[in-house]
Amino acid sequence: MDVFELPRPEHVAQPAWDSIELALSRLRRAWEFDDLPDVVGKAKELVETVAKVTVEAAEGAVADSVDFQPIVKAAQKALGRQPGADLSQDQNLRAMAQAAQTIATSLAPIRNGYGTGHGRARVPDVVVEMATLSLESALMWSRWALRRLGHLLADYPNELIAAVQTGTSRRVLREKFEASALAQQPSEVQHRIGVVFGQQSAGGFGNATEVGVEPAVEGGYDRYPIDYRRGLLEGMLLTGGGSVGLTGFYAPWFVSLLSSLPEREAQSELEALRESVTGAPWIDTWRGATKVEPADVVSALRSEGERLPPGLAEPFQALCNELLHPEESADLEGKD
Repeated sequence: MDVFELPRPEHVAQPAWDSIELALSRLRRAWEFDDLPDVVGKAKELVETVAKVTVEAAEGAVADSVDFQPIVKAAQKALGRQPGADLSQDQNLRAMAQAAQTIATSLAPIRNGYGTGHGRARVPDVVVEMATLSLESALMWSRWALRRLGHLLADYPNELIAAVQTGTSRRVLREKFEASALAQQPSEVQHRIGVVFGQQSAGGFGNATEVGVEPAVEGGYDRYPIDYRRGLLEGMLLTGGGSVGLTGFYAPWFVSLLSSLPEREAQSELEALRESVTGAPWIDTWRGATKVEPADVVSALRSEGERLPPGLAEPFQALCNELLHPEESADLEGKD
């Protein structure tokens, strides 16, 4: 392996990659000419370039004048939650990534004391070890950052949402679900993914149930977070058009998901769901095939609700009562 190899991730814009390649070529040239102060200076510049490309890709334009340590920390933060099939959630590895950031940010004071970029009254005494460690540290952090940047640009959450909405095969859907690294996503993204899986499951898409609903009932919060479960409940109950679309068949799943939440969270969610269904119409059928009978659905919910903890009995019955008093019925999703 070429010590200067820096793989280009997919979806990185050409101007951004040109900037990285220029910084890398300058570092290589300094090393080949045995210009040790310049190696230190160019190592810091490579990290700074990769950090600016990363932050620009994640958040928009970056000023050239931004300081080194803040831009590296901003890049690390942007990359910290990015998903991908080969990105481990192991805490020890995450600690190693944090240590890599500490090493990278240490390049600034080393460069200030020994590297190029400053006029000096005397030539700094840069030993080979210092230059070698600076070079290797810069390349280590840059490789890690670019690898994660590739996953950021691949847009895994939206890929997953598109997959479940278009009836993707179970194998592919499961692969995309794993690649989304759900637990690393912001809470609003977790919720959004849950809503889509819940809606598709309630609509009869069995793969959505098997990949995203059934495992959440038994899985832990570290893998299926609370906000994702909330999204599943909302998606199973309400269609994208705001109509009630739960069927009797999915009443057991709905109650099981509800009971998988901590009691206080479940109480809060039941209150939010009750408010959401107030005045909401019921659909007549799912995609013109599965008949939706409100009375039968509520009856199934009440029966399944008997296994809920006592503390959820009152808010759950309040939800059921609200479901029995819609203003009107509408066949919105049956025309999809």
